[in-house]
Amino acid sequence: MANGEISRHSDFYIPTVTFLVEDSLFRVPKEPFQQESDVFWTMFSLPQGDGIAVEGSSDENPIRLRGTSKNDFEQLLKSLLHRKYSQQPNLPNSIEQWTSVLKLSTMWCFEKLRQASIDALAKSGIGPVDKVALSHRYHIKDWLLPALNELARRPEPITTEEAKRMGIDIALKLASIRERGAVTAQSHCHYCSYRRNENITVGSCRDPRLQNCDFSDQIRSMFSAFDL
Repeated sequence: MANGEISRHSDFYIPTVTFLVEDSLFRVPKEPFQQESDVFWTMFSLPQGDGIAVEGSSDENPIRLRGTSKNDFEQLLKSLLHRKYSQQPNLPNSIEQWTSVLKLSTMWCFEKLRQASIDALAKSGIGPVDKVALSHRYHIKDWLLPALNELARRPEPITTEEAKRMGIDIALKLASIRERGAVTAQSHCHYCSYRRNENITVGSCRDPRLQNCDFSDQIRSMFSAFDL
């Protein structure tokens, strides 16, 4: 080692960053945040003033993630560090935990992690009501039309609890499609394809044949603002 100089190893010297979330400090590798999130890449690329302690460099000067819950951040870290280091520290394994990952990965532009959470939720057997709620909240376009169609076809009415989870505006529009829409041959209903000149009117007592109908056209018209 010439002149007593000490250098940082190119592979095994890992920069870290410290976050404060609620009442807990997290000190984690910086690289995954910098590489996978546009938001954090921009944050870490901002010039630092001379003589000013870099935010996130120590426990005394952490990056404060206000408005973020500790549980949501823990689930994000489990997924993010698994992706980067191929470790599995109790990966998220429930709909609630993967929803936490989806929430933060969407907010902070972790595109690959967001897609991983969407795939995990799809495999979890998540129901149509939750798909509608999550697709609307987190902009999952591919989920919305099929989930609304499933709810429009089902015999059971939309419950008050389901309406709250989806949002009252969505629930009212969906109820309108279910209860007063008329399905014609142009709607590609399997029943109508055999009896071309008949309509099925949706009333208080739903015809069981409606379970075979495709309400896509009515949904696109009613939910035109959603660009389905």
